[in-house]
Amino acid sequence: VRLPEYRMSGRRGRYIAFDDVLNEAVERAYREVSEKSPHLGEEERRRISNLVGIGAVRYAMIAVASNKPITFTWDRVLNFEQNSAPFIQYAHARASNILVKAGSAGGPGSGRPDYSSLSSRYERDLILRLAVFPDAIQDAARTLRPEVIAEYANNLASKFNLFYDNMPVLKAEGGVRDARLRLVEATKTVLANALALMGIEAPSRM
Repeated sequence: VRLPEYRMSGRRGRYIAFDDVLNEAVERAYREVSEKSPHLGEEERRRISNLVGIGAVRYAMIAVASNKPITFTWDRVLNFEQNSAPFIQYAHARASNILVKAGSAGGPGSGRPDYSSLSSRYERDLILRLAVFPDAIQDAARTLRPEVIAEYANNLASKFNLFYDNMPVLKAEGGVRDARLRLVEATKTVLANALALMGIEAPSRM
């Protein structure tokens, strides 16, 4: 593991303790969470920052194949925009928020889902990505490569964000709305399961 932002030397006995890295990850996550969600209370911000910071470090270790070097930089580890635990956790929190908002109006299952309406490329791509989750897990177990799960979760989060940005869910009507809510619900479940397999918590708020 290379940490360019730290000065380490085995010959001189200069090292960085892993606990120190975790503590800094949590503090950096706290600053990010406070900036993005100032409406959250202090206790909630601390709780979320703890699981985001620890999750970020875990993901950084898992996402790289065991026979390759890991270059650990904070810009990558705590990147909320792509390929990181916070990125995947945020997608899960976004899905959770959609379902909470829908709950006040009946939520998934309140009507008859029109699954035939899920015909856009964003919906199809998301459905296909959800469908291969068992294959990804089997592949990771068979080859002893946990990075396969990390890659899958990152890709699923990306597909979900594209779906969310381009297809209205709460503003849709009738069976279309209910079908999209079911798709959001399925995505939330699979993201939570993928994160759990990596030992990372899935927050409902961020």
